[in-house]
Amino acid sequence: MNKPSPDQTPVRLLHICPDCGSDLVQPTNWEQTASRGHWRIWRRCPECEWSCDGIHGEQEIDSFDEQLDLGTSELTQELRALEHANMAEMASAFSAALARDLIGPEDFA
Repeated sequence: MNKPSPDQTPVRLLHICPDCGSDLVQPTNWEQTASRGHWRIWRRCPECEWSCDGIHGEQEIDSFDEQLDLGTSELTQELRALEHANMAEMASAFSAALARDLIGPEDFA
């Protein structure tokens, strides 16, 4: 039986939970193995609490890293949007309080 060459080996999607299908699987720990280009990664799904550890090659790690970067970017964009909405709401409330003379110099002492 012939083994697939490294170029033909399917890359597992490490960010997908094999139990619930969530695409939010996160690394919790990692360490390089004695075999160059391979890492032991401990992973956990925040939705169903599935967890495991396994040794993975560079292609899988690179793909996982790209997905983690995409997730980080999405979270950063969402945080900025929330901060903007919060600041707009605070500015509106402050402006309304100023217009009603509810804020005086003593509030800043």
